[in-house]
Amino acid sequence: MPFVLIQEGVIEAIQAELVAEHGGQAGLRELSPIRIMHARAHALNDSTSTDLASLAACYGYTLAHDQLFHDANLSTALIATELFLSLNSSRLGADDTTCFLGFMVVGNGELSAEAFASWIRGHITPQAMVTA
Repeated sequence: MPFVLIQEGVIEAIQAELVAEHGGQAGLRELSPIRIMHARAHALNDSTSTDLASLAACYGYTLAHDQLFHDANLSTALIATELFLSLNSSRLGADDTTCFLGFMVVGNGELSAEAFASWIRGHITPQAMVTA
């Protein structure tokens, strides 16, 4: 069963909201890397061997490591990863500090995409269902 992906434009809106709230420059450094990231997510989603953590890492790693935006790359990466997991009834079970440090290591180039997927895999928990 394919996973629910983040629609194009949503990540850019997340980054714009972050810099509006906390300061910095909104916008992408260039357009093609984020398009490539979305295309890679779609290709991974079409593969029967892709797990949730690998797709989450596709978003988080690309955003944190490749620094696609002018500002707020790590925060955008963390929020996008959490959004993707939430869309798929999961979440990162680590505390905020552990999450931020995990993304900082990626942003500093100290963790490969595969190792980051493994880190995410170790922290994924099911999201509690909310009933009204």
